[in-house]
Amino acid sequence: MKKLLALVLTLCLMLTATSALAIDQHEPEYFEQQVQLLADNLQKWYEENYGEGALVAPYDEPVDVHIVSYYTSTLEANMATWNEWWGETLEHDRYVEAIRRAFNINIIYDWQKVDPDYNTQLRLAITAGEIPDMFIVRDQNDLMQLAESELIMPVDDIIEQYFTTRDKEIQSSDGGMLYEMATYDGQVYGIPCNVSDTDTFSYIWLRKDWMNQLGLEAPKTFEDLKAIMDAFKQADFDGNGQADGYGMLIDSTLYYSTRGLFAGFGAHPEFWVKDGDEIVWGGTQPCVKDALRFLNGLYNEGYLDPEFITQTNADAKAILLNNQCGVVYAGHWLAHDFQTMYDKDNTVDWECVELPSVDGAPVQQYLTPVKRGWIVINKDYEHPEVAAKIRALCTFAGQSGVTDGTWWFSNDGAQDLEPFKASVSSWDNYNTYLNLLECFESGDTSVLKGKAITYWGNMDSASSYAWHLMFGDGPDTPMVVLGNAINDGRIAYDAFLGAQSEFMQDRWSTIKDEQLTAFTKMIIGEVDIDEGFESWLKSFESMGGKQITEEVNAWYAQANAEEF
Repeated sequence: MKKLLALVLTLCLMLTATSALAIDQHEPEYFEQQVQLLADNLQKWYEENYGEGALVAPYDEPVDVHIVSYYTSTLEANMATWNEWWGETLEHDRYVEAIRRAFNINIIYDWQKVDPDYNTQLRLAITAGEIPDMFIVRDQNDLMQLAESELIMPVDDIIEQYFTTRDKEIQSSDGGMLYEMATYDGQVYGIPCNVSDTDTFSYIWLRKDWMNQLGLEAPKTFEDLKAIMDAFKQADFDGNGQADGYGMLIDSTLYYSTRGLFAGFGAHPEFWVKDGDEIVWGGTQPCVKDALRFLNGLYNEGYLDPEFITQTNADAKAILLNNQCGVVYAGHWLAHDFQTMYDKDNTVDWECVELPSVDGAPVQQYLTPVKRGWIVINKDYEHPEVAAKIRALCTFAGQSGVTDGTWWFSNDGAQDLEPFKASVSSWDNYNTYLNLLECFESGDTSVLKGKAITYWGNMDSASSYAWHLMFGDGPDTPMVVLGNAINDGRIAYDAFLGAQSEFMQDRWSTIKDEQLTAFTKMIIGEVDIDEGFESWLKSFESMGGKQITEEVNAWYAQANAEEF
């Protein structure tokens, strides 16, 4: 049966590709082709794969649903072009039309706002008690207010009864943390719109061509890492006759460019972490001092750009692009910048290796549940199952392989057209990589699903260098590093998932700003590490950190008591 299904899907893909070649993708006919292909195959696909065709059956009579949404400035700019090609508007796009044809559901947008004005407009509507039938809530505190005000309905039974197996898998792929964050008084009030949690995972990238020229091996310890920085600096790879390069990249926001370094010291200053039987703020743990001391040493010895305190990450990357730095902690997507370098000089090469640590031991990293928000449903709406049907259609469009998933999901932010925005597994990056490996090993493209179809195409494109760096089958890719961390159990999650109290809402952003300022001063030597860290701890307590820590621990105790 599975072989037969694979053959059917392969034929569908072949037919789609053949038709697409016959129709210019920038003509109205392509819009018509893709929308109708989706509407014709949706129910069949869910029935054949999950036996759940009835869940995505159309209504006999039209059903209206009022929604509000947000859009990005990028989407707004693209819409002018898409309107010319396909007649799309923010109110009537490919998803709106497909949902109408597949389900007999009419989506009516009461209003749409450019991000970030959406939250402001939504809060005004919540205050007035005038909310649409269903919509996305992006802030956990707004969700709690809606639940407490009894403006929205609990969704436990709706999820269980109406959502497809595939969407249930996606929504619980983080182990249920986003459900937990949407729980009020023992009931779930929000349907998660997951994003890949591993986007916050930190990698270390090294100039592989420089490593090879100097005969260097990947660092195990920070002593090894510093030796590599020194070798790069002394080698004068920019060819100006001066040792004016820098050891590693760092910017004023600090944590993105040093998250992996802090983790190598066992420090996690952006997260609430478990410490014995208690939860503590990672920025207050003693091991943070070790990381700050190391960074201060790099700064004093000229390994860090002294201008970093005023630079954005984009500003700092100019050093990288100018061949003045060969060590950088960053996300997997930095490979796109490496593509720019490679296009100018194809001898440039980069590699991603395991994070170094104090003693060479494997490094644990922390993640936080990542979301676009939660779908909530007006308590008076008569068709709550509409949310499940819409989500099922969007999942089918982007992940089934039956339609042109790139057109529906990936091209120029097309996923932002979805009424509830895109939702993918919390492990989407790694799952996509594993799917790509299947194709690398077998040579059979019919095994590809969802984003892997798009990524496979990217492997043979103008940006192929970047895509092979990120998701290729080589030994030095970020996905290999991520996979090792997953398989070794070296990934933990932020220990606090509760809604912030009013006290925390009032104080927390200021406390985090103070932490950033204090850490920066210690790195540049404006204050002594020991004295500066002690002063920071006192500031943390005096600004409300002690009370917030008590509230966090009270939530943690209650959450664990409810589990058992």
